[in-house]
Amino acid sequence: MMQDVARKIVVRARFGFLLCEYVIEFEGGTISPVSNYDEVLALVEQYTHEDGFLYPPLGWRVNESGEEVLKTRRPAHLHPVTASHELSLPFSGTTEDLRKGPGGIVIHLLAYLFGVRLQFEGGWLDGRVPICWTHNIHVTKAVAEDFLSYCYQIWQKWPERNQKLISNLLFMHSRAPSYEWDWERFMIEYMVFDGCWKISGLDDKGEGKGHKGRIKTLCDKWRIPVDVNLVNSIVKLRNNLFHETFWDGSQPCTGVSSEAFLQAYNLRRLNQRLIPALLGYNNSYVRTSWWALGTCLFEKPREVSG
Repeated sequence: MMQDVARKIVVRARFGFLLCEYVIEFEGGTISPVSNYDEVLALVEQYTHEDGFLYPPLGWRVNESGEEVLKTRRPAHLHPVTASHELSLPFSGTTEDLRKGPGGIVIHLLAYLFGVRLQFEGGWLDGRVPICWTHNIHVTKAVAEDFLSYCYQIWQKWPERNQKLISNLLFMHSRAPSYEWDWERFMIEYMVFDGCWKISGLDDKGEGKGHKGRIKTLCDKWRIPVDVNLVNSIVKLRNNLFHETFWDGSQPCTGVSSEAFLQAYNLRRLNQRLIPALLGYNNSYVRTSWWALGTCLFEKPREVSG
């Protein structure tokens, strides 16, 4: 009886920053804007760069008298997050356990859906943080609730290793836009793709042999369109970068061809279709072309399978 009561305790954890004014109710919990959301939004918008990112503030050391130590000013390596929302979730553990487990997967799924980076209040972020949505989809409140409800329930059924793996790859996927060089974003997104392949449980033999085979096999499994030329280009860039430190035949951090520059974005858009497919949320968005630049409709699938 005591255990049943404990399971019904609602644990609350604030997080940010999410540009979303409505309440999201899903099967498992609720996400609500903080009471002073408008004030927080105005403050964040004040410091958001025109490119849609919030950059680290300047930091410096002070001495025992509280005076600034000369030559210590620099952009902060880590900076705190401003809480914009509160997650309420029935949970039997501590707030810290919530953040590492079910609470973490919820905010990582949110970060994926809206193309932002999210962190719990009291946590830290590094580098620039996207405030504006970077995921080129149109998603309604009802679909956001349905997506979270379904994916959260699926996640709970998975073995612990797969739970951690999907949480980690979602975390890295949300972090990728913070990197400013094309080769850095490409490298991180390929890590995410490798995580998608691992969690799929598919065989490295036969059609899945080699990196070209992996991309084609995953796309075929969920009827994601394939462009062979793009796949060849992505794999070639990956092999040369990972094994030889060449980026498009040149040194990283130098100008490269437009084809190479765009592959980081193409790979990200491929991952954005693989992620819901992995979770069984196989909607029409999954089957759209990942090399297209336009905005896609993200809707409820006719059928879901986990």
